[in-house]
Amino acid sequence: MTRTDLWRGQDFVTPDASGVRSGFAALDAVLPEGGWPRGALSEILSPMRGLGEVSLVLPALRTLEASAGWIVLVAPPGRVHAPAWLAHGIPLSRLLIVQASGQDAAWACEQLLGSQALAALLAWLPGTHPRQLRRLQVAAGHTESLCLVFRPISATRQPSPAPLRMALTGSPRGLQVDILKRRGPPLAAPLELSIDRPLPWRRLSRRTTGAAAAAPAGIEA
Repeated sequence: MTRTDLWRGQDFVTPDASGVRSGFAALDAVLPEGGWPRGALSEILSPMRGLGEVSLVLPALRTLEASAGWIVLVAPPGRVHAPAWLAHGIPLSRLLIVQASGQDAAWACEQLLGSQALAALLAWLPGTHPRQLRRLQVAAGHTESLCLVFRPISATRQPSPAPLRMALTGSPRGLQVDILKRRGPPLAAPLELSIDRPLPWRRLSRRTTGAAAAAPAGIEA
């Protein structure tokens, strides 16, 4: 019997258009679902805030139907900048902000996914244990939600149950995206995407870190 829930790492799954279009044709072309996967974690790793990690997902959020439910931000690294979300066509009435930290943030994500009331979950979980991520992946699997988890680049060394993992790097053209894990082999070379960033390249190239780092687009520092 053929198992549809299993895949071999050396095989690329042909895009089936079941995902949420990212707004970037080059990215959609290399994702098995033809976009961000529904009902599964997508892990976005970044060496610093402000590279454009939220700008990367805003086009997809804009396409989600209101009937699908809330767009929830858990533990964002600053206050949500309302004008930026409105400028991207996302009504504030659809946003729900959950302030939490540590294990409470991961617990909140699990409960929210269990509510079946989310169109999308965006969560900042820098220190989450792989065991907690597995619980979130299981919870996400019972939904049709877009589930995006933002973590530091140091998490690359840790195991993750997320079917999709990508590492971001700033570049003069916009954003460099390295697909570390997908349902299929990693890409031979990173993608270069043209994207708006809160910080100009001249500042990103200095590898600003710590308290001086910018918040993601749509998030105030």
